[in-house]
Amino acid sequence: MTGLTVWERLLRLSVAGPFSGTWLSLGTALGSLVASAALRRLLPREERTRGGVTTAFLALGLLLGLIRLTLVAAGAGNSAAGRAISLLTTFFVAMGAIGVLLMFAFEVVPSRARMRFPSIVRDLLQLVAFAVILFGVLSQSGVHVLSLITTSAVLTAVIGLALQSTIANLFAGIVLHMDRDLGVDDWVQVGQRTGRISEIRWRSTILRTTDGDTVILPNGQLIAQEVYNFSRPSTRHRRAVRVGFHYQHPPNDVRRVLTEAVLGAPGVMPDPAPDCYPVEFGDSAVIYALRFWIDSFAQHTDIEGEVRVRVWYAARRAGFEVAYPTRTLHMQTDNEGTRASAAAADLAQRVAALERVDLFAPLEPFERQTLARAIRRVRFARGEAIIRQGDPGDSLFLVAEGQVRVSIAQGGISQEVALLAPWNFFGEMSLMTGEPRTATCTAGTDVVCYVIDHAAFHSILTLRPQIADEMSYLLATRQVALGHKGDELAARAALAADRRKHLLARIRSFFALG
Repeated sequence: MTGLTVWERLLRLSVAGPFSGTWLSLGTALGSLVASAALRRLLPREERTRGGVTTAFLALGLLLGLIRLTLVAAGAGNSAAGRAISLLTTFFVAMGAIGVLLMFAFEVVPSRARMRFPSIVRDLLQLVAFAVILFGVLSQSGVHVLSLITTSAVLTAVIGLALQSTIANLFAGIVLHMDRDLGVDDWVQVGQRTGRISEIRWRSTILRTTDGDTVILPNGQLIAQEVYNFSRPSTRHRRAVRVGFHYQHPPNDVRRVLTEAVLGAPGVMPDPAPDCYPVEFGDSAVIYALRFWIDSFAQHTDIEGEVRVRVWYAARRAGFEVAYPTRTLHMQTDNEGTRASAAAADLAQRVAALERVDLFAPLEPFERQTLARAIRRVRFARGEAIIRQGDPGDSLFLVAEGQVRVSIAQGGISQEVALLAPWNFFGEMSLMTGEPRTATCTAGTDVVCYVIDHAAFHSILTLRPQIADEMSYLLATRQVALGHKGDELAARAALAADRRKHLLARIRSFFALG
């Protein structure tokens, strides 16, 4: 056996005796099956379904080995069927054993070491192993494969034509790895398909869409088509939402409201800042593009949905009308009586809201009605900032529906200090003194508020200035209660008296009461 290759030694060993070669194949197949099962247990749970082809090869090799063992025992081991089964057994067992080695080298070791090897390398090694084993088995059976291919031009042409697309996809996969323009975990768009690259194989590339679907693309398509990569050179990506408003609204007002609305939305980057501009004068609306940057393309659908929610609420508060490209015929079914009844019910609801607030207890019933006619009803989406600490303001907010989170920032640290339920209010100091907001109030849920601004309250205090004296007492007591909950009652009363005088002077000055 001098001068024989390793492969020839293995093949001769497999047919050395009636039982030795068969037992060698059976032992190799059984050992490889046990090793494959053990290696699968070491893989992450979601990847334990891999290795199915390897298991199939080993199972076929084990089955054929048992058949071969039966034929040898019956004295038919050297028959044509016995020799064919012996060669098939060798082929399937060798392929399975190679598959187990590749699983260990390219799946188990990288997963344990938190590394990632290109799957195309594993696929190419598996392809080479398949060719070597196939040629070896055919050579052992007496078929000279290389001479057959080189001497048969027709066979060469047939094989070349049959493998043309496969070879093209193979080289395309190699080019993709060499260029490094696309990689695993990149979000790409190929034609109408968008997904994250989960694997680049020797023949195809696997995409996972946001809906959890799997798209298999031949590598040749990635080379021949235009491909958008949303993950390189940076994961930052700009998106745009289009919305149309009526022509009566000034574009600069619309742009200001929309850009302010999107700030703070989940997933929207503050830098670069969002921008907005008109892109089209439509038949019934001016179309605006609201552009913003995100850092997670996988969540772009959710982020865009949240942006649209913020736009709706902001447009509703600003009184912007969304123009519809339809012709609507309004049938006037109500009359003056029903309209008056609806207005009276709405006014009664506003008055009842004011009666729930102790700050407005000094007001007479007719004064509450006057104030109720001037207040506004506004809505905020969950997560929107209603007021921000340090911003100027001159209005009070009364929570009618939902919950509002109150937080204070100091030294770069923000801390939530209160959760306001319906019929609580905030912003009273800005209403009464004009001082900047002392806290940030954010909608914890979808929120409905009544807004009372400086102009509306000014008319009440002008008619009866003594209201300011009573309200300053209530404001001072509220401030002391919020800021010094652990103080003794005597100290709180003294501090409240001091603050009452100070606040009364500021209120009179702000409202020019003399």
